[in-house]
Amino acid sequence: MTSGKYFNKGVKALDEPNLGYVVRETPDKIVVFGEKNERYDIPIKEIEQVGANVLIGLNSADLDKYAVPRDAPLPAGRQDPWAEPDKVVDLAAYEGKYPNTLFNKGVRAKNEDHVGHVLKETNDKIVVFGENNKRFDIPKSEIYQVGMNVIIKIDFPEIFKYEVPKEAPLPTGEPIETVDTDAFPEDYHGPK
Repeated sequence: MTSGKYFNKGVKALDEPNLGYVVRETPDKIVVFGEKNERYDIPIKEIEQVGANVLIGLNSADLDKYAVPRDAPLPAGRQDPWAEPDKVVDLAAYEGKYPNTLFNKGVRAKNEDHVGHVLKETNDKIVVFGENNKRFDIPKSEIYQVGMNVIIKIDFPEIFKYEVPKEAPLPTGEPIETVDTDAFPEDYHGPK
């Protein structure tokens, strides 16, 4: 698999033309956010065809076994502290190395409504992929609190003033595909 092969593409099942879109790809699975607050972590081996969309070789009812709560942590990406699955991880050292990162944290509105997950962080904004195929570029000045999740100071519908098309360039000017490419940098030597 090449990095970026599935990211941001629409996903179809054999009997469903619009399951959602790919928000994360790892060496062995894709994470799909659906239109009705669904999330599926689907193994790459279930993909039948890739073109403009990703076709899963299953009917939509068969995907229930891959359903995951929408606000569960996303599979890890480029900042994984472990190179091999059997390596013992010193999480204290890992947290010390990345103390301020918001990458991969869930984002909640002031009233605790789920907004999405941080897929990119810049000096002044967080890029959030969220519900119903939405993307929000939210200024860090709107952050109220950071813990297990990033809590922002505003609620819906005020959040929509930060909505941008999901395929729009990042606030840094880079193409959106770099979010996925960042998960597998050039010096990454594991499976792709």
